[in-house]
Amino acid sequence: MTKFLDPLDSAFLLLETPGTAMNIGAVIELDFGDVADPRERFELIQGNIAARLHEIPVFTQRVVRAPLDMTWPILIHDEKFDLDRHVVRVALPSPGSPDQFDTQIAEFFSRPLSPQRPLWQLLVIEGLEDGRAALALKVHHALADGVSGAETFASLFDISPEVRVPEPLVDVDEDEPTVTTSLGLLRQGIGRVRQRPQLVVENLRSWGSRLYEILRALTQVIAVHGRRHATPDQPSIFEARRTSLNGAAGIEKTYYRTRVPLADVKLAAKARGASVTDFVMATTSGALRRLLEDRGDVLKRDLIAFVPINVRGEGDTAKLGNQISGMLVALHTDVEDPEERLRMISSDAEKTLGEQREHRAKIFQDLPRVLGPTLISFGARVILAFGLFDHLPLANLMISSVPGPPVPLWLSGHRVASAAPVGPLFGSFSLNVTVLGFEQYLEFGLFGCADRMHDMATLRDYMFEEATALIASTPS
Repeated sequence: MTKFLDPLDSAFLLLETPGTAMNIGAVIELDFGDVADPRERFELIQGNIAARLHEIPVFTQRVVRAPLDMTWPILIHDEKFDLDRHVVRVALPSPGSPDQFDTQIAEFFSRPLSPQRPLWQLLVIEGLEDGRAALALKVHHALADGVSGAETFASLFDISPEVRVPEPLVDVDEDEPTVTTSLGLLRQGIGRVRQRPQLVVENLRSWGSRLYEILRALTQVIAVHGRRHATPDQPSIFEARRTSLNGAAGIEKTYYRTRVPLADVKLAAKARGASVTDFVMATTSGALRRLLEDRGDVLKRDLIAFVPINVRGEGDTAKLGNQISGMLVALHTDVEDPEERLRMISSDAEKTLGEQREHRAKIFQDLPRVLGPTLISFGARVILAFGLFDHLPLANLMISSVPGPPVPLWLSGHRVASAAPVGPLFGSFSLNVTVLGFEQYLEFGLFGCADRMHDMATLRDYMFEEATALIASTPS
């Protein structure tokens, strides 16, 4: 049976242009364990994944797009699936330092996934200086967001050193022949309209209803923007001012990690009546304030972050695809005192999070449906050709928080020692800061355009210093 991607999932695929590989994923370090031979370890990992592929069907499905993107893309089973193209082994040159490792990760996530194959890849990295092996898992954003990705791909891991026996394979009968080519997809769409001409009217009604809701929401945003001080704790899409952080990302990327003790972060946030997310935004704000001062940038207005929001209902975490919205958050970067900055960010979040989640979630889901696949695809190329994202920033950066696993994990008998996230870059974003709580640490993953974020290592150090300073000054 033909399985169409949802419009929001499709948008991540259709908006992909050179420099904006829509990949998300994680960087995972494994303890050395009892298996000393790297080749044997790789074969164990690859064999474990092979045995569990049927538990994650999307791992063996590829995308088919219609000519000129005249319909939404579909997922079909890849008859030529080859695991060797998806689970790949590499080794770092000696001495395998952390900076060499991060460079390898940046290069891996910079490369777009092949549209001719299932949209995921796992890199097994040997040669780390501490004797560990590592994994880099990337998946296209069209298939999952941070929540569904973490939940679904957890099937590859175990909760003890004992390797779990895979679930039994169950054959599923298809109700109708599956389309396998772009032209076939287009012919199928035309055939459905011929069989049911009323589909055109039904789709137009649905389109008109969603367009009305979007226009009404935009009118409200414009009205709020006209009353500049009516809602000072809710930035609008017009307020972000261009800085040296902004502009469409180039093909080459840079990636760095840092970590701080998670228990200390929770204590520091709770003592101030804030959340861990508030702590992360305050830490990022303070670090960016220092970085922009180093660059000689003069802030004419506060930095604004785009923060994805999970809008799933309870129990929907395992459903693949994207169920997200987003909100704009003022980082109060113009506030010098770190304590006051955190207090203001926390106060804003308390007032606006629920409202933004409720009012913007539906718009985020409906906008791709209104625009349609052809317009989304064409619009992405027009924006790229005219460099519009270099001049029209939605926000200054993206900050995201991904829930970590609640229990320790193993892969093929190897203990997962650390896990750091990697978020996407698209639109006018040249910097993505994503955090993940894993066991005793809050892991920061910083992903950015290599040209615009040439000083990412400095930003990493500033973020660590800002976080540790807030932790050290926690009231007793």
